[in-house]
Amino acid sequence: MRFSQFVRFFVFTSLITNIVSDVFEAGLISSECSGMLHIYEDSEDHQFRTSVESLGAGIRTRRVVMEGCGCYILYQGPRRTGRAYFVTRPGQHVINIGRIKSVYTMECNTTRSAGVIFWVIWAV
Repeated sequence: MRFSQFVRFFVFTSLITNIVSDVFEAGLISSECSGMLHIYEDSEDHQFRTSVESLGAGIRTRRVVMEGCGCYILYQGPRRTGRAYFVTRPGQHVINIGRIKSVYTMECNTTRSAGVIFWVIWAV
């Protein structure tokens, strides 16, 4: 392996480690934030301000609305399993993951840093 290939491999593996730790390490929303996530199931409005590891049988929905500030990750399975949907901006979102079985709050800046790191990896 040539030195330039080794450097590229080292940079790539270092950046992948940062992406995984940044994107999947959800934290609490800042105390300054007063946002709320609404998950609509038929006519019922499920409201979330904090993380919920398991929603039992889940909430079947195709529409969520975020009010105020904050960011959330919605998972198809309990405890961060299955497909995920990131809610990073206020307003209505149409999602297609079937049932939501867990909801996590996260720091909004983590998704932005992952995007920057992705472009660095692509350039390498």
